[in-house]
Amino acid sequence: MRVLLIDDDPLFLELSKTFLEVFHDIASDAVDSAGEALQKLEKDSYDVVISDYDMPFMNGIAFLKTIRNKNIKTPFILFTGADKDKIICQAMENGVSSYIQKNGDLRALYSELSTQIWQIINSYASY
Repeated sequence: MRVLLIDDDPLFLELSKTFLEVFHDIASDAVDSAGEALQKLEKDSYDVVISDYDMPFMNGIAFLKTIRNKNIKTPFILFTGADKDKIICQAMENGVSSYIQKNGDLRALYSELSTQIWQIINSYASY
């Protein structure tokens, strides 16, 4: 299994990659922009995309819309510090697989993220 992480905060991106790989045995590629993520998705295959919402040039919802318009059906987790009902509604309307808010204890946060990844993988594997 391999996931693609997108976050414009380099420290949070590295922290996410480390937690997933070391503590949850989930291989990941990490990029700091939606543009770079699009390039990766066009040439590589991923089991899950995990994206921040608040990024320059293209936010997480615009990125989700873009990959869906390109017929990329990879499950998508919006992993964000933004706490707005409008964002959640837009995410759901555009086919997000899960929404996780970045707050609280890091171990609990990455445990929740890992659980969501595995649940998504298992649900797609049963099709």
